[in-house]
Amino acid sequence: MVKVKYLPEPGTPDDTETLNHKFSTRRATDVTDEAVLAVLRANPFFQVLDDDKGSKTSTPVPKPASTQLAAVEQEDGTFAITNGADLIKEGLTKEDADAFNALSDEDKVEYVAA
Repeated sequence: MVKVKYLPEPGTPDDTETLNHKFSTRRATDVTDEAVLAVLRANPFFQVLDDDKGSKTSTPVPKPASTQLAAVEQEDGTFAITNGADLIKEGLTKEDADAFNALSDEDKVEYVAA
């Protein structure tokens, strides 16, 4: 039997249900189905542990370094994308800023990287 732990993104629920199993950040779940384990090993939000040692058999994908990306109004009335105190991109319209702020954290990271 192999134990699996859920590793959600910040701000998401601590519990989830997938592939007919319930997972939590508070405790590992026993999984015996190799097909389910194969899917979970490929999913960055799950940590599959060896059944006898408790060591990882898959490494979670690192999360983006920042979840502080936001479009904010500057003193001159234009908008800019910032990462905390760091300025990332200037010259956005209010509409662009509103659209950026409506994106998910992952989509914001992709937008800034493009």
